[in-house]
Amino acid sequence: MKPFVSIIVPMYNVENYIEECVSSLLSQTLRNIEIILVDDGSPDRSADIARRYCDRDARVKVIHKKNGGLSSARNAGLHAATGEYVGFVDGDDFVSPSMFENMYAAAKEDDLDIVMCGYYKHSEKGNQYVPPSLPAGRLLLSWDMKHELRRAHETRLIWYVWRNLYRRELLKQNELYFYEDIRFAEDSPFNLYAFYAAKRVKALDEGYYMYRWNPQSLTELPFKPYMDDSLIRQYRAKKRFYETFQMFEDCAEDLQTYMCKHQIPMLLANACAERKPSKQVRRHIRDILSYRMVRSSVKKTSIRNEKLLIGQRLVLLLCKLNVPILLELFFKRNLPSKG
Repeated sequence: MKPFVSIIVPMYNVENYIEECVSSLLSQTLRNIEIILVDDGSPDRSADIARRYCDRDARVKVIHKKNGGLSSARNAGLHAATGEYVGFVDGDDFVSPSMFENMYAAAKEDDLDIVMCGYYKHSEKGNQYVPPSLPAGRLLLSWDMKHELRRAHETRLIWYVWRNLYRRELLKQNELYFYEDIRFAEDSPFNLYAFYAAKRVKALDEGYYMYRWNPQSLTELPFKPYMDDSLIRQYRAKKRFYETFQMFEDCAEDLQTYMCKHQIPMLLANACAERKPSKQVRRHIRDILSYRMVRSSVKKTSIRNEKLLIGQRLVLLLCKLNVPILLELFFKRNLPSKG
Protein backbone atom coordinates (compact mmCIF):
# COMPACT_ATOMS: atom_id res chain seq x y z
CA MET A 1 0.00 0.00 0.00
CA LYS A 2 1.38 3.38 -0.97
CA PRO A 3 1.99 5.88 1.85
CA PHE A 4 -0.76 8.31 2.75
CA VAL A 5 1.81 11.09 3.12
CA SER A 6 5.37 11.64 1.92
CA ILE A 7 7.31 14.03 4.16
CA ILE A 8 10.32 15.68 2.52
CA VAL A 9 13.11 16.92 4.81
CA PRO A 10 16.06 18.79 3.21
CA MET A 11 19.25 18.59 5.27
CA TYR A 12 22.19 20.97 5.22
CA ASN A 13 24.20 21.72 8.37
CA VAL A 14 21.39 20.62 10.69
CA GLU A 15 23.25 18.03 12.78
CA ASN A 16 22.20 19.81 15.98
CA TYR A 17 18.50 19.61 15.12
CA ILE A 18 17.86 16.71 12.75
CA GLU A 19 17.38 14.11 15.49
CA GLU A 20 14.58 16.11 17.11
CA CYS A 21 13.08 16.68 13.66
CA VAL A 22 13.09 13.02 12.57
CA SER A 23 12.00 11.78 15.99
CA SER A 24 8.94 14.01 15.76
CA LEU A 25 8.12 12.48 12.38
CA LEU A 26 8.60 8.90 13.54
CA SER A 27 6.26 9.70 16.45
CA GLN A 28 3.40 10.64 14.12
CA THR A 29 0.09 9.03 15.00
CA LEU A 30 -0.41 8.54 11.25
CA ARG A 31 1.76 5.48 10.71
CA ASN A 32 1.48 4.98 6.95
CA ILE A 33 3.97 7.67 5.95
CA GLU A 34 7.31 7.85 4.20
CA ILE A 35 10.02 10.19 5.42
CA ILE A 36 12.43 11.33 2.71
CA LEU A 37 15.61 12.83 4.12
CA VAL A 38 17.54 14.68 1.42
CA ASP A 39 21.22 15.18 2.19
CA ASP A 40 22.07 18.28 0.14
CA GLY A 41 25.81 17.67 0.27
CA SER A 42 25.92 18.65 3.93
CA PRO A 43 29.48 18.85 5.31
CA ASP A 44 28.43 17.98 8.88
CA ARG A 45 27.11 14.73 10.40
CA SER A 46 23.53 15.15 9.16
CA ALA A 47 23.83 12.33 6.62
CA ASP A 48 25.29 9.89 9.18
CA ILE A 49 22.46 10.63 11.59
CA ALA A 50 19.91 10.17 8.81
CA ARG A 51 21.43 6.83 7.85
CA ARG A 52 20.96 5.53 11.39
CA TYR A 53 17.25 6.32 11.22
CA CYS A 54 17.03 4.68 7.79
CA ASP A 55 18.58 1.46 9.14
CA ARG A 56 16.17 1.51 12.07
CA ASP A 57 12.84 2.24 10.31
CA ALA A 58 11.76 1.16 6.82
CA ARG A 59 9.63 4.29 6.43
CA VAL A 60 12.76 6.44 6.27
CA LYS A 61 14.55 6.96 2.94
CA VAL A 62 17.79 8.89 2.49
CA ILE A 63 18.81 10.64 -0.72
CA HIS A 64 22.38 11.89 -1.13
CA LYS A 65 23.04 14.63 -3.67
CA LYS A 66 25.51 17.33 -4.54
CA ASN A 67 24.81 20.63 -2.82
CA GLY A 68 22.31 22.61 -4.85
CA GLY A 69 20.30 24.55 -2.31
CA LEU A 70 16.94 24.12 -0.62
CA SER A 71 14.88 24.15 -3.81
CA SER A 72 17.05 21.50 -5.41
CA ALA A 73 16.79 19.30 -2.31
CA ARG A 74 13.01 19.63 -2.17
CA ASN A 75 12.74 18.78 -5.87
CA ALA A 76 14.83 15.64 -5.32
CA GLY A 77 12.38 14.66 -2.60
CA LEU A 78 9.38 15.34 -4.84
CA HIS A 79 10.80 13.08 -7.55
CA ALA A 80 11.21 10.28 -5.01
CA ALA A 81 7.85 10.74 -3.25
CA THR A 82 5.18 8.06 -3.66
CA GLY A 83 2.55 9.23 -1.14
CA GLU A 84 -0.97 10.40 -1.86
CA TYR A 85 -0.12 13.74 -0.26
CA VAL A 86 3.18 15.57 0.23
CA GLY A 87 4.40 17.67 3.13
CA PHE A 88 7.65 19.54 3.77
CA VAL A 89 9.54 19.91 7.04
CA ASP A 90 12.78 21.86 7.38
CA GLY A 91 15.56 19.92 9.05
CA ASP A 92 15.92 22.34 11.96
CA ASP A 93 12.20 22.34 12.82
CA PHE A 94 9.86 19.73 14.32
CA VAL A 95 6.14 18.94 14.38
CA SER A 96 3.44 17.80 16.80
CA PRO A 97 2.59 14.06 16.87
CA SER A 98 -0.89 14.50 15.36
CA MET A 99 0.05 16.90 12.55
CA PHE A 100 -0.15 14.59 9.58
CA GLU A 101 -2.99 12.42 10.87
CA ASN A 102 -5.24 15.44 11.37
CA MET A 103 -4.25 17.18 8.15
CA TYR A 104 -4.62 13.98 6.11
CA ALA A 105 -8.03 13.30 7.71
CA ALA A 106 -9.17 16.82 6.76
CA ALA A 107 -7.88 16.31 3.22
CA LYS A 108 -9.80 13.04 2.81
CA GLU A 109 -12.99 14.32 4.41
CA ASP A 110 -13.36 17.23 1.97
CA ASP A 111 -11.32 15.88 -0.97
CA LEU A 112 -8.85 18.74 -0.62
CA ASP A 113 -5.95 19.66 -2.88
CA ILE A 114 -4.19 21.67 -0.15
CA VAL A 115 -4.58 21.75 3.63
CA MET A 116 -3.02 24.56 5.66
CA CYS A 117 -2.41 24.73 9.40
CA GLY A 118 -1.15 27.29 11.89
CA TYR A 119 2.31 27.12 13.40
CA TYR A 120 4.32 28.14 16.42
CA LYS A 121 7.40 30.32 16.43
CA HIS A 122 9.56 28.25 18.76
CA SER A 123 12.31 30.13 20.59
CA GLU A 124 14.13 30.26 23.91
CA LYS A 125 11.46 32.68 25.15
CA GLY A 126 8.64 30.24 24.45
CA ASN A 127 6.15 29.54 21.67
CA GLN A 128 4.12 32.15 19.81
CA TYR A 129 1.12 30.89 17.85
CA VAL A 130 0.65 32.14 14.29
CA PRO A 131 -2.75 31.30 12.78
CA PRO A 132 -3.20 30.19 9.16
CA SER A 133 -3.38 32.84 6.45
CA LEU A 134 -6.80 31.62 5.29
CA PRO A 135 -10.13 31.68 7.14
CA ALA A 136 -10.06 28.52 9.24
CA GLY A 137 -12.67 25.80 8.75
CA ARG A 138 -14.07 27.20 5.50
CA LEU A 139 -13.90 25.20 2.28
CA LEU A 140 -12.33 27.44 -0.37
CA LEU A 141 -12.91 26.70 -4.04
CA SER A 142 -11.04 27.91 -7.14
CA TRP A 143 -12.75 31.32 -7.28
CA ASP A 144 -12.09 31.87 -3.57
CA MET A 145 -8.40 31.12 -4.00
CA LYS A 146 -8.03 33.50 -6.92
CA HIS A 147 -9.53 36.19 -4.69
CA GLU A 148 -7.13 35.29 -1.85
CA LEU A 149 -4.15 35.47 -4.22
CA ARG A 150 -4.83 39.18 -4.77
CA ARG A 151 -3.43 39.85 -1.29
CA ALA A 152 -1.15 36.84 -0.99
CA HIS A 153 1.79 38.89 0.28
CA GLU A 154 -0.17 40.93 2.80
CA THR A 155 -1.66 37.78 4.38
CA ARG A 156 1.58 35.78 3.93
CA LEU A 157 -0.47 33.11 2.17
CA ILE A 158 2.40 32.07 -0.08
CA TRP A 159 5.34 32.51 2.31
CA TYR A 160 5.77 28.94 3.57
CA VAL A 161 5.34 25.43 2.18
CA TRP A 162 6.00 23.61 5.46
CA ARG A 163 2.59 24.43 6.96
CA ASN A 164 0.76 22.94 3.97
CA LEU A 165 -0.14 19.44 2.83
CA TYR A 166 -0.38 19.09 -0.96
CA ARG A 167 -2.12 16.45 -3.05
CA ARG A 168 0.77 14.92 -4.97
CA GLU A 169 -1.35 14.47 -8.09
CA LEU A 170 -1.98 18.24 -8.11
CA LEU A 171 1.77 18.85 -8.21
CA LYS A 172 2.36 16.16 -10.85
CA GLN A 173 -0.43 17.26 -13.20
CA ASN A 174 0.69 20.88 -13.07
CA GLU A 175 4.41 20.01 -13.12
CA LEU A 176 5.00 22.08 -9.99
CA TYR A 177 8.55 22.16 -8.72
CA PHE A 178 10.71 24.73 -6.98
CA TYR A 179 12.82 27.18 -9.01
CA GLU A 180 16.35 25.95 -8.39
CA ASP A 181 17.93 29.27 -9.38
CA ILE A 182 16.07 30.97 -6.50
CA ARG A 183 18.04 30.39 -3.31
CA PHE A 184 16.25 32.82 -1.04
CA ALA A 185 12.49 33.09 -0.29
CA GLU A 186 11.92 30.19 -2.65
CA ASP A 187 8.49 29.15 -1.32
CA SER A 188 6.48 32.02 -2.82
CA PRO A 189 6.56 31.22 -6.56
CA PHE A 190 5.84 27.53 -5.85
CA ASN A 191 2.85 28.42 -3.67
CA LEU A 192 1.47 30.93 -6.17
CA TYR A 193 1.13 28.21 -8.80
CA ALA A 194 -0.05 25.57 -6.32
CA PHE A 195 -2.84 27.69 -4.82
CA TYR A 196 -3.90 28.87 -8.27
CA ALA A 197 -4.18 25.26 -9.49
CA ALA A 198 -5.97 24.02 -6.37
CA LYS A 199 -9.72 23.49 -6.64
CA ARG A 200 -10.42 22.73 -2.98
CA VAL A 201 -8.48 24.21 -0.04
CA LYS A 202 -9.09 24.40 3.70
CA ALA A 203 -7.17 25.79 6.68
CA LEU A 204 -7.12 24.29 10.17
CA ASP A 205 -6.81 26.64 13.14
CA GLU A 206 -4.31 24.38 14.89
CA GLY A 207 -0.59 24.91 15.41
CA TYR A 208 1.00 21.64 14.37
CA TYR A 209 4.32 22.95 13.03
CA MET A 210 7.13 24.20 15.28
CA TYR A 211 9.20 26.76 13.39
CA ARG A 212 12.50 27.35 15.12
CA TRP A 213 12.61 31.13 15.40
CA ASN A 214 15.78 33.01 16.27
CA PRO A 215 15.30 36.79 15.91
CA GLN A 216 18.97 37.36 16.75
CA SER A 217 20.06 35.27 13.79
CA LEU A 218 18.01 37.54 11.53
CA THR A 219 19.70 40.71 12.74
CA GLU A 220 23.12 39.09 12.59
CA LEU A 221 22.61 37.65 9.14
CA PRO A 222 25.93 37.51 7.28
CA PHE A 223 26.23 39.02 3.83
CA LYS A 224 24.61 36.76 1.22
CA PRO A 225 26.24 37.29 -2.20
CA TYR A 226 23.40 35.51 -4.00
CA MET A 227 20.55 37.55 -2.46
CA ASP A 228 20.23 40.21 -5.17
CA ASP A 229 20.14 37.72 -8.01
CA SER A 230 17.78 35.41 -6.12
CA LEU A 231 15.25 38.11 -5.25
CA ILE A 232 15.33 39.49 -8.79
CA ARG A 233 14.57 36.00 -10.13
CA GLN A 234 11.83 35.54 -7.54
CA TYR A 235 10.22 38.85 -8.49
CA ARG A 236 10.34 37.98 -12.18
CA ALA A 237 8.80 34.56 -11.53
CA LYS A 238 5.93 36.11 -9.58
CA LYS A 239 5.38 38.89 -12.14
CA ARG A 240 5.39 36.28 -14.91
CA PHE A 241 2.76 34.31 -12.98
CA TYR A 242 0.49 37.35 -12.57
CA GLU A 243 0.85 38.30 -16.23
CA THR A 244 0.28 34.74 -17.48
CA PHE A 245 -3.02 34.50 -15.62
CA GLN A 246 -3.98 38.15 -16.24
CA MET A 247 -3.85 39.03 -12.54
CA PHE A 248 -1.13 41.67 -12.47
CA GLU A 249 -3.48 44.66 -12.38
CA ASP A 250 -5.30 43.19 -9.37
CA CYS A 251 -2.13 42.08 -7.56
CA ALA A 252 0.34 44.87 -8.38
CA GLU A 253 -0.31 46.94 -5.23
CA ASP A 254 0.07 43.89 -2.99
CA LEU A 255 3.38 42.99 -4.66
CA GLN A 256 4.74 46.54 -4.61
CA THR A 257 3.85 47.06 -0.95
CA TYR A 258 5.55 43.76 -0.12
CA MET A 259 8.67 44.91 -1.95
CA CYS A 260 8.80 48.17 0.06
CA LYS A 261 7.90 46.51 3.34
CA HIS A 262 10.21 43.50 3.16
CA GLN A 263 12.43 42.89 0.15
CA ILE A 264 13.92 46.31 -0.54
CA PRO A 265 14.95 46.74 3.13
CA MET A 266 16.31 43.19 3.01
CA LEU A 267 18.43 43.99 -0.05
CA LEU A 268 19.74 47.20 1.50
CA ALA A 269 20.51 45.56 4.84
CA ASN A 270 22.36 42.81 3.02
CA ALA A 271 24.45 45.36 1.08
CA CYS A 272 25.38 47.10 4.34
CA ALA A 273 26.34 43.78 5.96
CA GLU A 274 29.09 43.28 3.38
CA ARG A 275 32.56 43.85 4.80
CA LYS A 276 33.66 46.47 2.28
CA PRO A 277 34.57 50.17 2.34
CA SER A 278 31.69 52.64 2.35
CA LYS A 279 32.40 53.67 -1.24
CA GLN A 280 31.72 50.12 -2.47
CA VAL A 281 28.72 49.69 -0.18
CA ARG A 282 27.14 52.85 -1.60
CA ARG A 283 27.84 51.65 -5.12
CA HIS A 284 25.98 48.45 -4.25
CA ILE A 285 23.10 50.51 -2.84
CA ARG A 286 22.96 52.57 -6.05
CA ASP A 287 22.81 49.32 -8.01
CA ILE A 288 19.88 48.13 -5.87
CA LEU A 289 18.02 51.41 -6.39
CA SER A 290 18.48 50.99 -10.15
CA TYR A 291 16.85 47.53 -10.30
CA ARG A 292 13.64 47.76 -12.30
CA MET A 293 11.61 45.96 -9.61
CA VAL A 294 12.90 48.43 -6.99
CA ARG A 295 12.38 51.54 -9.14
CA SER A 296 8.84 50.49 -10.00
CA SER A 297 7.85 49.60 -6.43
CA VAL A 298 9.39 52.75 -4.94
CA LYS A 299 7.73 54.98 -7.53
CA LYS A 300 4.25 53.45 -7.14
CA THR A 301 4.15 53.09 -3.34
CA SER A 302 3.15 56.10 -1.26
CA ILE A 303 5.04 56.91 1.94
CA ARG A 304 1.55 57.33 3.43
CA ASN A 305 0.86 53.65 2.82
CA GLU A 306 -0.69 52.52 6.12
CA LYS A 307 0.67 49.00 5.72
CA LEU A 308 4.22 50.30 6.16
CA LEU A 309 5.77 50.83 9.58
CA ILE A 310 7.48 54.15 10.38
CA GLY A 311 10.97 52.77 9.70
CA GLN A 312 9.82 51.28 6.40
CA ARG A 313 8.31 54.61 5.37
CA LEU A 314 11.61 56.34 6.15
CA VAL A 315 13.51 53.82 4.01
CA LEU A 316 11.00 54.31 1.20
CA LEU A 317 11.44 58.09 1.41
CA LEU A 318 15.25 57.78 1.25
CA CYS A 319 14.87 55.49 -1.75
CA LYS A 320 12.60 58.02 -3.47
CA LEU A 321 15.18 60.73 -2.76
CA ASN A 322 17.97 58.41 -3.97
CA VAL A 323 20.46 59.07 -1.16
CA PRO A 324 22.73 56.02 -0.72
CA ILE A 325 24.79 57.69 2.02
CA LEU A 326 21.74 58.06 4.30
CA LEU A 327 20.53 54.56 3.50
CA GLU A 328 23.96 53.23 4.43
CA LEU A 329 23.92 55.15 7.73
CA PHE A 330 20.40 53.94 8.52
CA PHE A 331 21.10 50.26 7.96
CA LYS A 332 24.59 50.20 9.45
CA ARG A 333 23.21 51.84 12.57
CA ASN A 334 20.64 49.05 12.81
CA LEU A 335 23.13 46.25 12.21
CA PRO A 336 24.71 44.71 15.33
CA SER A 337 28.40 45.29 15.90
CA LYS A 338 30.47 42.18 15.39
CA GLY A 339 33.55 42.35 17.48
